[in-house]
Amino acid sequence: MFCYYILVVACIAANSASRLPTAPYDIRVDHYKVDTTKDLIINTARPRFSWKIAMLETERNVLQVAYQLQIKSRNDQWDSKQVMSSHSIHVSYMGFDDLQSATFYQFRLRIWTTQSNQTSPWTNWIHFRTFMFNIHSYILSKNDSLMWIGSNQINMNELRKEFQISNSSPIQSAVVYISGLGYYELYVNGDKVDISRKLDPGWTVYEKRTLLVSFDLSATIKSGMNAVGVRLGNGWYGQEQYTPPVAPEPNYGPPRFIFFLQILFDNGEEMHVYSDSTWIGRQNSILHDSIYNGEFVDSRSDRLNWSRVGFTDLLSLWIPAELMSSPINESLHGQVVMQDMPPIRAGSDALHFEVTSTLIGGYLSANDIGHIQGAMLTDGGILKPIAVWSPTIGVQVFDLAQNMAGWCRFRFYGARGVGVYIRHGEILTPSIATTNRSYGEVYTENLLGATQSDTYVLHGDPAGEIYEPTFTYHGFRYVSIINAPNSMTVDDVECLVVHSETTLKGHFISSNPIINQIQHNIQWSQLNNLMSLPTDCPQREERKGWLGDAALTVNEALYNFDLIKLYINFLHSIVNTQGTDGAVPDTVPFSDGDFPADPNWGTALPTIAWQLYRHYNDVQILSSFYSNIRLYVESVYNAYKSTGLANLFYSYGDWVPPAPQPRANESLTSSFAFMHDISLLINMSQILGYTNDTHNYMELYQQLAEEFHRVFFNSTSHFYADGTQTSQILALALPNVVPSNIRSLVLEHLVSDITQKNNHVATGIIGTAQLYPLLSDNGYHDLALELISSITYPSYGYMSNNPYENATALWEIWNAPFEGPEMNSRNHIMYGSIGAWFYSHLAGIEFTSNTIVIRPRMASESKKHLLRKVDCQLSTLHGLVHVAYTRDEPDLVSNSIRFRLTIPANTQARVIFEPLFSGARCVRLIEGNEVIWPIDPKLLTERHNIENEVETGVMIVYINSGQYEYQVYWE
Repeated sequence: MFCYYILVVACIAANSASRLPTAPYDIRVDHYKVDTTKDLIINTARPRFSWKIAMLETERNVLQVAYQLQIKSRNDQWDSKQVMSSHSIHVSYMGFDDLQSATFYQFRLRIWTTQSNQTSPWTNWIHFRTFMFNIHSYILSKNDSLMWIGSNQINMNELRKEFQISNSSPIQSAVVYISGLGYYELYVNGDKVDISRKLDPGWTVYEKRTLLVSFDLSATIKSGMNAVGVRLGNGWYGQEQYTPPVAPEPNYGPPRFIFFLQILFDNGEEMHVYSDSTWIGRQNSILHDSIYNGEFVDSRSDRLNWSRVGFTDLLSLWIPAELMSSPINESLHGQVVMQDMPPIRAGSDALHFEVTSTLIGGYLSANDIGHIQGAMLTDGGILKPIAVWSPTIGVQVFDLAQNMAGWCRFRFYGARGVGVYIRHGEILTPSIATTNRSYGEVYTENLLGATQSDTYVLHGDPAGEIYEPTFTYHGFRYVSIINAPNSMTVDDVECLVVHSETTLKGHFISSNPIINQIQHNIQWSQLNNLMSLPTDCPQREERKGWLGDAALTVNEALYNFDLIKLYINFLHSIVNTQGTDGAVPDTVPFSDGDFPADPNWGTALPTIAWQLYRHYNDVQILSSFYSNIRLYVESVYNAYKSTGLANLFYSYGDWVPPAPQPRANESLTSSFAFMHDISLLINMSQILGYTNDTHNYMELYQQLAEEFHRVFFNSTSHFYADGTQTSQILALALPNVVPSNIRSLVLEHLVSDITQKNNHVATGIIGTAQLYPLLSDNGYHDLALELISSITYPSYGYMSNNPYENATALWEIWNAPFEGPEMNSRNHIMYGSIGAWFYSHLAGIEFTSNTIVIRPRMASESKKHLLRKVDCQLSTLHGLVHVAYTRDEPDLVSNSIRFRLTIPANTQARVIFEPLFSGARCVRLIEGNEVIWPIDPKLLTERHNIENEVETGVMIVYINSGQYEYQVYWE
């Protein structure tokens, strides 16, 4: 009896323990992920916190009911006490006092949920620190001792200083603030600070906003003598990167930096080390560096220990640094500010993961997925060649199997003074027409004015020597080594993937191998074009912040990657370029294109802000940029007053439709962007409560909608403008423009044109972005699936399925192998907009302010072979959303679907099941092993919240958090 009693008590105790809530996880402060941020710095006195709530596989309806947040510094502490609230994202610090500038803090958090009457354990104490809030004013106040330094006389790209710490009190903290233009690397006591951090700081409109970076050196600086060193590169501050007359040439260069080290001691005293004329510098082994044209490095000029205490150099001329002018234009109200976004990194530190490529909890098998060309994102950020060959004497070519952005690390063995020439390219030289043979050499003509090459002179270490570039990057799949002193193998080469640090938050895979390859190409092209701002391409003499590309792909990018900080920084850069009339340029920073921007490029300002709000539910973003967005819309409105919609055209229209198709009516295309932005402005004004703006812009939109139809609609032919696909798509995509009585006629004209072209698109980047959602939402989802599954020209699938070259990233143009080198990138993101449709329509994940909407669009029974299975993971601020379904016959009977779903804790979802064919009605809906439709109406209200839309046949199920499996049958 006693033993039985002990067993019962033990079981009860174990069961109680297992139900204790766990601590919150994936904590964020001011959008920074605690788990992946090396030195967490925030730039606000009122930070906001977000966290996720753990949930067991068997649990449902898990909600937070309260939280408690504690923050402390060395001299202060604050306790929220128990706050009765379900909010777990963007929770503001509500202390009486603001957080102090340049101060170290810790915080911890615990929660209460509906699953237990007990609190969760506390999180560990999490460290963060505040930036120096008044940094620009501080720099100005120290203008007699804190200087920008460099040299106008020599290429001074390596500078150093030693300093003595004689204070006997222990060091409490040592924090450095630094900005080096165009790029810098910081060394302290012989070691590089933050090894994987590269190409720092980010590219901005330097005269308006130069970014400053901070490092915590408390564990590095020591009592006694210390040494600091700074290396400089030209980056985007070098004149070589700007090529008039496409844009005004800025008055930039040569390289310079500003530095100040603040040391606090336990006894309350302070010590400062500033950048001034006491620093000495020289030209190091990097004789020349350029974004476009690579590096020339003579390693014989390397000096070991150059940043260590006691270093002496009898072979180089070290001279005092000169005082340089600040990059900031005070008359333009420019400022030095914190770099408030993750840095560019190389290798494994550049990409983190919140989703997995492992097949868990879905229906897909490896056989369903098929072969995907190219490298995996999970390969660790360092790629090894898969092949090497010698097309001619003295040349070796390495194939990385993936079009990537970054550089390679080489191991050379050779005599001192031997020079090696390294070229990078995306493809191999085309076959010679007369012989139909390709000699396997790297093709570089499409790089235009960029050489994208590096030259390295060996210093002759008998044990071998390693070279990798420092202040440049390349876009390539193939690397050509010319005049290597030794025959190199694949083991002598490894290539580092380089991009702004981010987290993979979306994973989409399916039973359609063509779609899977397109998704692969999109994700790689997106990463390859994240270099502190969203760029167009990583290889040729461009690599600019084209607003059109950014606007078209931001929705896709935010489904795939956690990029809120990068895009907020980019919005600030757009605002920095905005004219007093509200206009913005085509590129930001303005270095190419026109000013004012084409409306489909300028739309980046409202579109990026809106998509950030959608994906992160952060109203602060809308309020921060609303006035600039409104001013921009007014600038286009003022242009419209002179032209009307009929003549509202700027520069590009529906850029690069497939040859030989013409561009659609350009004024209609510009009018679409103008009205699209007014529609977004209406949405924003409603959210922010600006009722006057809402009323005024709704009136304006209605007037424009009527004008659009009147000006562009051909009542005889029943199509818009020139009858092109894009003209119909854009008219139909705008709300309340096409009258309901002719909408079906316009759709039929669009579909007819597509089918007459053997199910092919004739759209450029603007039309393509709107086409697929339009078809899926208007009864032509089968056609959308046929288009995306095509592998004949022109199509996405053709890029990776043709006899000439098999893409592992997106092409700039549909017919890349047939065009010359001009404007022919093989790593371009502007057609990546289709990636958002994979998540929003194929998996069906959409967002409203408070609810997750799951509405996968389904192929008809006769076309279900195009997409039998889907598996999609999306990591949201609340947690993981997982959608998986199968239409496979072995799993089901015809006209049915099996559907698995995970909804994260503290959220609700609306799950919408569309009929599998026209006129279908749901005859049975099973969840788990329970029939939940049809059901007695009395039980329905008590146990399940289900709606049956009789007119459409749609079934809607409202659920809370948890894991679900549904079977739905239609007849």
